[in-house]
Amino acid sequence: MVHGITIDGCNPSNWGSPGVYTSLARGNVTAVNATIAIWEGFEATVDATAAWHRRFREEADALLPVRTTRDIVRAHETGRVGIVLGWQNIAPIGNDIERLEAFHVLGVRIVQLAYNVRNLVANGCYEPADEGLSMFGVKAVKKLNELGILVDLSHVGDQSSRHAIEDSDRPVAFTHANLREFCDHPRNKPAALVRALAEKGGVIGANAYPQFLPSGFDAGMAEYLDGLERLLDVAGIDHVGIATDQCEGHDRDFFEYLARLHGTTPHFDVRIPGPNPAIKGLETNAEIPNIAAGLRGRGYGTEEVDKIMGGNWMRLYRDVWGA
Repeated sequence: MVHGITIDGCNPSNWGSPGVYTSLARGNVTAVNATIAIWEGFEATVDATAAWHRRFREEADALLPVRTTRDIVRAHETGRVGIVLGWQNIAPIGNDIERLEAFHVLGVRIVQLAYNVRNLVANGCYEPADEGLSMFGVKAVKKLNELGILVDLSHVGDQSSRHAIEDSDRPVAFTHANLREFCDHPRNKPAALVRALAEKGGVIGANAYPQFLPSGFDAGMAEYLDGLERLLDVAGIDHVGIATDQCEGHDRDFFEYLARLHGTTPHFDVRIPGPNPAIKGLETNAEIPNIAAGLRGRGYGTEEVDKIMGGNWMRLYRDVWGA
């Protein structure tokens, strides 16, 4: 395990804002799972991926594309931010699983099966009924396993999540979620499901988005660390990472877009205190080192902090990506 690597398990910041990359660099962040698709379809996601490839060329001194864990080590050694291209919804493939082949070639390494609501693959966590994966979904999981793309279940319903954990040939992740027994919210995961994930080698990223903490938008770093420790109690030191779910650089329109069913039909009322809701002490990506400082302040040693801040993600990525 390389000392000092920090990996943000999920970060949907505004990648069109140069200030975000400056903020990540100030926070000494080694790599992020950068959300590039949520409700977008095939063509829009291809365009977003192409934009990233241009960005990698234009900002080569600051950014490094990540396809393997060796790339993350290289980012650490050269002082750049490693970008893992990730989806929060499998919607970009439409009804064609083989499109995953093309996106894998383009560098996508993390794919969530559903975002909040039902799609062709799985049920989201807000659906009132959840029967598990569809037949199409089972095949999609197998294809993701075959390609070496990490399966993410953060916004997926409980039954669909359990089905995926059981069916997957490789470990899977809740890239950004907390314990439901700590904060009773459908986006958080019950302890039994977290244990099932950990038993098969998966990792859960403790989510810093304030809505999924008991005090909501009044939450601070101490409460976030409380939630992280509850996950450690359930999953163990080898199966918990960090995930800021940071939305730096976005405006209110972004959150209204997220709240629509499939990005189009109004559904949730957006009630946020500002354009970038964040816990106190983690207002931007630059404050991510405060998590490690908080862990050390609670008595965690260097090896334990290294695992939580990035080492556990590195192990999971290596297990799934194969390098």
